[in-house]
Amino acid sequence: MSYTNFDLVEVRTIGADHKSIYARRSIPDGTLLGCFDGEAMVAELADLETQKGTDSFFWRQSVHLRIVGTQLLYLLPVKEPDGVDYLNHNCRANARVEDQLYVYAAREIAAGEEILADYRTFNLVSEDIPCWCPEPRCLI
Repeated sequence: MSYTNFDLVEVRTIGADHKSIYARRSIPDGTLLGCFDGEAMVAELADLETQKGTDSFFWRQSVHLRIVGTQLLYLLPVKEPDGVDYLNHNCRANARVEDQLYVYAAREIAAGEEILADYRTFNLVSEDIPCWCPEPRCLI
């Protein structure tokens, strides 16, 4: 399980099989919200398309750390996801991920606001799926 500052953040169910994180109170710009962790894994980049089709958990929960040659180093949660593990994508993000691990407020976040990051800034291997943001229609 990743670290999350639950004094600032809460997890809410937003769909049948989907959760997100929201601000419990106003959060100042630059505040650490949490960090990812998990079991360190390595996968051949050439094999990722196969894994993408057969193991959606890999794609939904993995944290990409670095590409080294033909391999992707990543973290896979070893416990039930919680907190910042439910950080969702938006092209107009109010949070940022630094060093692939640390989640910070990218601006002041209002109480009750959904906390979102731009996956394109820290996912090293694109899923090539259309973004669900109103604009622009990027691929994440």
